[in-house]
Amino acid sequence: MFSLLVIVCAIVCTLAQVPRPCVSPPQWEGRLFDYSSDTSERFARSGRFSYDSTYQRERLIEEIDVGNETAQYYDVIALFQARLEFVINLRSRNCSRRTITRPWRDFGIPENARSYGEAYVGTSARPGAGLLVTIWGGNFTTPQNETIYYTGTWTYEGCLPVHRTVYTPTSGIFHDAIYDITTGIRDPNVFVPPRECLTDEEYKMRHKLFGESAMKKKQ
Repeated sequence: MFSLLVIVCAIVCTLAQVPRPCVSPPQWEGRLFDYSSDTSERFARSGRFSYDSTYQRERLIEEIDVGNETAQYYDVIALFQARLEFVINLRSRNCSRRTITRPWRDFGIPENARSYGEAYVGTSARPGAGLLVTIWGGNFTTPQNETIYYTGTWTYEGCLPVHRTVYTPTSGIFHDAIYDITTGIRDPNVFVPPRECLTDEEYKMRHKLFGESAMKKKQ
């Protein structure tokens, strides 16, 4: 009996030591910097980013650099539940809408991710000179049957995303860096498309069609 209790206690202790992914805030805003390390064509974009995993919405006011081309400036609103994306050219103020075919990219840690431990960005040798992060990685398969591999870091306190590297066989390697994060969404209408993207009727009903109440009805 004593031996059985020892074995059970050992199993419980072992399971308790298995790292569990922390839970990231469902809504936040910050700065996003993406770039590709594919040497065939340089790609980079940066901008102000609003993120809502509850209703799967993103807005990025971005600057894009591709190769040696002149930088382009866009305001992109992606509504993944509606499979609809609005792209506003900030130079011409032209707006186009298109169907979203790419999968939603969640900036939280996937439940099946593998822990690679913890580390300090900077140093732990001096108080306040480093940021403790937790490191995770893994892979998943998209509806198009493409396997995507990733590794990422999140803050130990607050579980905020810091950096992520993603590899796909068709697109190559991409890096995301996230910084200056504030939790929550400051403007509840940030995901409502601007006037130039909507018809007169859509604009009159923009909050019902694209606002928070519209998202709740789709749940």
